[in-house]
Amino acid sequence: MEATLDPLNLVARGASLEIAQAESRSEGETIEIDVAGGKQERPGAEAIALLRRIYCGNAALEADHIVNGDDRRWLYEQFEREMLAEPDETLYRETLEAVLLADEFERFIKTKWPTKKRFGSEGSEASMVILREALAQAAGAGLKEVVIGGMHRGRLATLATVLGKSLPTLIAEIKGVDVGGGSADFTGDVPYHNGLASTIDTRHGALDIRLLPHPSHLSVVAPIALGAARARLEMRQAQGQPQAVMPLLMHTDAAFAGQGVISELLQLGGLAGYTGAGAIHLVVNNQIGFTTLPGEGRSTPYPTDIGKAYGLPVFHVNGDDPMAASAIARLAFAWRQHTGRDALINLVCYRRHGHNELDEPRFTQPRIWAAVDAHPTLPKRYAETVAGIAPAAAASAEARRAVFAKQMAEAFENYGHTRSNSATDQMQAFPRAAREGGDPSGQTGVPADRLIELAQRMTTLPDGFEPDPKVATFLKNRLESVQADTGINMATAEALAFGSLLAEGTSVRLSGQDCVRGTFTQRHLAIHDRRNGASSIPLAQTASASATFDAINSPLTEYGILAFEYGMSLADPDKLIVWEAQFGDFVNGAQIAVDQYIVSAEAKWRMQSSLVIALPHGLEGQGPDHSSAKIERLLQSCAGQNIIVANPSTPANLFHLLRRQQRGAAPKPLFLIAPKSLLRDKRCQSVLADLQEGTSFQPVIPRIPGKSLKRLILCSGKIFYALDDALKRDGLSDIGLVRIEQLYPFPQDTVVALLKAHAKAELVWCQEEPRNQGAYAFVADQLHQAIPAAKFRFVGRPAMAAAAGGSIDRHDGEQEIIVSAAVHGVEKAAIAAE
Repeated sequence: MEATLDPLNLVARGASLEIAQAESRSEGETIEIDVAGGKQERPGAEAIALLRRIYCGNAALEADHIVNGDDRRWLYEQFEREMLAEPDETLYRETLEAVLLADEFERFIKTKWPTKKRFGSEGSEASMVILREALAQAAGAGLKEVVIGGMHRGRLATLATVLGKSLPTLIAEIKGVDVGGGSADFTGDVPYHNGLASTIDTRHGALDIRLLPHPSHLSVVAPIALGAARARLEMRQAQGQPQAVMPLLMHTDAAFAGQGVISELLQLGGLAGYTGAGAIHLVVNNQIGFTTLPGEGRSTPYPTDIGKAYGLPVFHVNGDDPMAASAIARLAFAWRQHTGRDALINLVCYRRHGHNELDEPRFTQPRIWAAVDAHPTLPKRYAETVAGIAPAAAASAEARRAVFAKQMAEAFENYGHTRSNSATDQMQAFPRAAREGGDPSGQTGVPADRLIELAQRMTTLPDGFEPDPKVATFLKNRLESVQADTGINMATAEALAFGSLLAEGTSVRLSGQDCVRGTFTQRHLAIHDRRNGASSIPLAQTASASATFDAINSPLTEYGILAFEYGMSLADPDKLIVWEAQFGDFVNGAQIAVDQYIVSAEAKWRMQSSLVIALPHGLEGQGPDHSSAKIERLLQSCAGQNIIVANPSTPANLFHLLRRQQRGAAPKPLFLIAPKSLLRDKRCQSVLADLQEGTSFQPVIPRIPGKSLKRLILCSGKIFYALDDALKRDGLSDIGLVRIEQLYPFPQDTVVALLKAHAKAELVWCQEEPRNQGAYAFVADQLHQAIPAAKFRFVGRPAMAAAAGGSIDRHDGEQEIIVSAAVHGVEKAAIAAE
């Protein structure tokens, strides 16, 4: 590429052989060129010079990989127009103002706190220009809202100079003031992680801004922001404001090139169930990671090259040319408006300091920082340039800088008066209002006649529709199980939960790998006509006019999809959003989203979510890889009532759990330890009375045959049925079974009351999972805290590195020993030993 993209000229540009040959051939000739939508004849040398001006300056375009010829031609034409346009005084003033305000902010903070890490914008000030221009274009096009996923680099300056953050609040955060208000469950976060909700004024009008908070694992915020933007887009659409929201995602070069979630993200942008109608990706290309050079961190010339695999245009711009950066922002926005697809901007710049202000980059890159040290700063150079071209614009920008400097000084003097509640209010990108309409008693039952009506609707197909005969039987059996009350199974209970919420006006979204049919062929949400392939979703017929039902088969990814759905749940708290892993252990592919947001976002940033994470779980002799939802990992993350971990073993409890997510008073993410074999277990059925009004979720289900018990067995999940069978088979009436259906928040009062009522009984915890996995360690700790003297025997598999074995014969033998050891109190083999 011959464009002058690198401000430091670290890599010498090579002259293009093709251009040199064209120049040689064109000497003395007149040639016809098509530029900016018009054909013109020019002398050869003049034509080449014009094309050089357009394509070999401080900005460049990669678009040859775009398959659609019309879109490609349109883009080249727009690029040529922008590169040939003469900027006006307004653009000079605004671009210089963006650079000077960022410079003033960094100067002020550096002076007041020289030893603070701030991940400053020095060297990448043009990112403020791009951001400002993109937001102005959005307002000018009638958009109402922009959802932003950001990065560390320049974030504080961006908050202060572009996004409208309260300066006293920001100063208080940088100073280290505790904005938690003394709450033990609110940890807060460093200032360059925090989010923001604000309304800003652009030259084209006002715009709502929602900046997501992010952790140090930067790239995870991008799919979350995309999901939040999708939710806000749908909400605005329902209000008669189509295409009113834009996602804008900011990345740094090393993270963008190095994280696989970026590939997932770009793929989602082109899928109907996930697109945000075109995201702008701004990649701040520092030309280095922490201390890792481009040649060590990626195998492509530019960090944005991955965009070409998805047919997206890539715009490149030199970070020392704010006017070119402004033009590129307009082009990227115009592309997303024209096509509804993503655009990538590669802002080639540098870091004046190291990875942060306390790092010394000269230890590892002395030659690069020699160039940085010798390179004039952008604010100085650009101020001189604008002063020579548009002196009035330069004077206006300098005046605005002086006003901003005064505002910063006043904020510094007054930050001590910032109250914790006002500080955190603006930090919440998606403030959560109190829920209305929930039953304060926690009852989530539905009248029986309504459940029967819902069952009829969700099993009725259009006239003339011909499903597969087995599917027709499935629908018939589902309807009969409700109408005749012959035993409602797990999948039917789930469908009734969805249908009842839809009928009450609550929208429902289910996504995941093969979730529409169901991995275990249990759902059949979409019914297909076997003659012509037409599809129908009967469950959607239960929805009221204000509700929608979306069932979406996702790509075979977890990280990006779970993060996306979590983002949707933040932005649209009134919708039930369920992400289902194909198997529970697949959640380990999305562990970053779990750790950095789902279990900790309320503590760090006061963001609440009612997302359901459904994780099929159960050891069934099918090998270690599709057995475990890693319950032990989830329970290790439980604190401060941050999440719900539930392992329902009855259809009724599943029904109530799902309804409680939207009808309960306090929204929390629900990790649903979902059934596999129980989907078809005839013992696992509920009657209509268990679902109807006056009923609710049971965190504990005791089965106490009498007052005097020899043994009390506590368990969770499907192993209950094996234990119950053994007790009935052997006629044992002096052993009680206690199912713990909600592991967190642990139902301590109920469990302790049962233990005290049967204080003389031997206590046993029985699980099918290995001792170092499952709920054992967590439950033991909970009971020890409540009753320090209580002792109970562990019965289950010994500690294992894998989650389960691979032999079904061995599995069945082990399960038999476990059940016998729990029920009879004898340890027939080491498998069930303490």
